[in-house]
Amino acid sequence: MNNKVKITYDCYKVVIAEIARQIKKKERCYKSIYPIPRGGYFTAIELSRLLNTPIECDKANIDHTTLVVDDICDSGKTIKEFDGYDTAVAFVKERSLNKVSFFGRIVPENDWLVFPDEHETTVEENITRILEYIGEDPTREGLVGTPDRIIRMWGEIFRGYDKGQKPKITTFDNGKDGITYDNMVVDEGDFYSMCEHHMMPFFGKYWFAYIPNPKGRILGISKIGRVVDYCAARMQIQERLVHDIVDMLAKALGDGNPPLGMALVMRGEHLCKTMRGVKKKGKMMSSYLVGAFKEDAQVRNEFMQLVNKSNYE
Repeated sequence: MNNKVKITYDCYKVVIAEIARQIKKKERCYKSIYPIPRGGYFTAIELSRLLNTPIECDKANIDHTTLVVDDICDSGKTIKEFDGYDTAVAFVKERSLNKVSFFGRIVPENDWLVFPDEHETTVEENITRILEYIGEDPTREGLVGTPDRIIRMWGEIFRGYDKGQKPKITTFDNGKDGITYDNMVVDEGDFYSMCEHHMMPFFGKYWFAYIPNPKGRILGISKIGRVVDYCAARMQIQERLVHDIVDMLAKALGDGNPPLGMALVMRGEHLCKTMRGVKKKGKMMSSYLVGAFKEDAQVRNEFMQLVNKSNYE
C-alpha cells in the first residue's frame, strides 16, 4: 500500500528553490507563470518571487513564453494537456521524469504526498463520496463501516504492492538429498486477481511446470503457490501475470545453472466480460513458456496433455 508522506512548507520551499536554480542555470526566461489549478498555486507563488516573474491565472492568455507549474507529476495525465510548454513541478514520480522540463525532487513510486496547502482527505472519505456518486446513502445501516471494510480488504487483495510481504522462496541444491532430479515437476492451484482496466476480479486455475537443472536448484513446492498469490495481488492483466510469476521463480533459482525449462498456463474467468459490457462468459487462457517447454515440442505436448486432462469449470 502507499506510504503517506506529509510535506511541510519548509520542505516545499526548498524543493521549489531547486526548480528556480535549474531554470537560472539553463538561462531560461519566462514572461509569465501559469499555475495548474489547484495544486500549482503555491509553486507558482514561490517561483514568481524567486524568478521575479508575474503569475498568469487565465489559461487563455498563456503561450510558449509561459512556464506551466504544478505541485506533483504522478501519472503525467494532468501535465500532458500542456505538451509543447515548458513545465515545472515540485515533485515527480520517476516514471514521469520525461514528462516535465524541471522538477524539484523525485519521490518514490509508493509515496502518497499530502501537501500543506490542501485539506487532507482520507481514503474513507473518498470511498464515501464514491458511494454517494453511485446513488447510495452511505449513512444507512448496511453501509456504516463499509469504507473501513473496503480499506482493510484492499490491504489483503492488493498486498502484492507491499515489498515487505514478498514471499521468501526456499530452494534446495539438486542432489543434496541423494537424488538428482531432471524430469518435469508440475504444480497446479487456484488464483485470484483484479483486472486493471475495470477493477473487477478475474480468477481461475494455474498449471506451473519446470525441469530442474541437474547442477542447479529445486523449488520448495509450496512457494510456487505463494508466488502466484503475491503476483496476483495487485492490479493485473493475465498476460502480464504469467510473466511476473515465471520471472520471479526463475530469479529465485539463479542464473548460474538455470532450470532446463519453465512453463505456466493460466485459465481464468474475467468478470469485466462476464457481468458487464458484452456479458459473455469471460474465459481466457494465457501461457508463458521458456527453455525446453518452448523449444521442444515433445516436452511442451507432455505438459499440455497434463493441463488439458485436469478438470476446470
